[in-house]
Amino acid sequence: MTEALSRRAALRTAAGLGLTAGLLTRGAPADARFAPTDVDALKSLLIAERNAIKTYQAGLAVLDAAASTDPLLRFRGIITALARHFMAHHAEHAAKLARFITRQGGADDVGDGEAQVPADFVPSIQNVLDLATNAEKAAAIAYTDTQKNLDAADNADLAASIGAVEAQHFVVLQLAARGFVTPAASTANQPADALTSMAAAFVPTSFALTVDGSPGLDDETLLPFYDVTK
Repeated sequence: MTEALSRRAALRTAAGLGLTAGLLTRGAPADARFAPTDVDALKSLLIAERNAIKTYQAGLAVLDAAASTDPLLRFRGIITALARHFMAHHAEHAAKLARFITRQGGADDVGDGEAQVPADFVPSIQNVLDLATNAEKAAAIAYTDTQKNLDAADNADLAASIGAVEAQHFVVLQLAARGFVTPAASTANQPADALTSMAAAFVPTSFALTVDGSPGLDDETLLPFYDVTK
């Protein structure tokens, strides 16, 4: 093969691995594209997304003011770039949720969100990593739990596509926060602006599946499957 695996070929491979049930099924009935009955659930997710944005903003402020003695100071740049990247994903999620809500007769009336930072939070780069890890874990759980109760297939697809990305965020942050993965030496003492493209390589799309015109991991133009036949 001279080109990356096609989606069909990838699905055949997944079938051989016993994975097609998760790839090909939806978490909600497909008898309606949208459902006004789902609006309250979507609003809850929108609140969570806007809270996440505010939480990341608070974390970025802590990173900016990190002490010169902070053990992770040399990696502040890549952590900041990653936080900005994930925060941008949350902004896209919030915009898409708001669009789905208004499309189904609801109103975007949930406000701008609030930072979910404990009153006794101790400012440090490690604690910012842990704070973001906690937030992304909670988001992944919330989306998975909400998806199974949505009536309309399009709403369930949106929840699944966002929830999968929140889970990706959690895994990346968990690996970094627990020290399982150490940033490359080339990132040490580099400013965040110089590391934007590197951070964007982690969780490269805001949605796991293409949703309402926004590309996901299934977009073969942007993200083809790797050719493993070379």
